[in-house]
Amino acid sequence: MKNLFFVVAFVLAIQTTVFSQNKINTDDLIGYWKPNEESSQVFFWKDINGKLQLQEICGSTGEPIDIVTLRIKDDTVIARTIFIPNHWVTEGSFTFKDKNTLVCKITGDGEGTITYTKIK
Repeated sequence: MKNLFFVVAFVLAIQTTVFSQNKINTDDLIGYWKPNEESSQVFFWKDINGKLQLQEICGSTGEPIDIVTLRIKDDTVIARTIFIPNHWVTEGSFTFKDKNTLVCKITGDGEGTITYTKIK
C-alpha cells in the first residue's frame, strides 16, 4: 500500500510538471512586438486587475484592430479580431518560439504566419 502511494504521488508530480511546462507565462508577453513583415504591430500589457490585454495596430493604415475575444489556452494566446474598415474577422494564435520571438498563426479572412520580435 505504501508503494502504491509513492507511485501515485510520483505520477502526479510528473503530470503537474509537464502540465506547468505547457502554460504560457503572460508576464513574458508584456511589451511591444514588431512583425518580421508588413503586418500589425502588437502590444501586450496587464490592466489594473492583472488581466492580460492586447492591442493590434494595422501596419499599413495605423488604425487599431478591435479585439473581440482574448483567451489563453495552455501555451497559446488566442485573439479573435475584427478590422472595421474591411470587416475582416481573424483569429491569431500566438505561441513562443523563444523568449523574444512569438509566432502567430492567423486564420479567418486573412491567413498566414507572422513572426514577432520583442522590442521592449
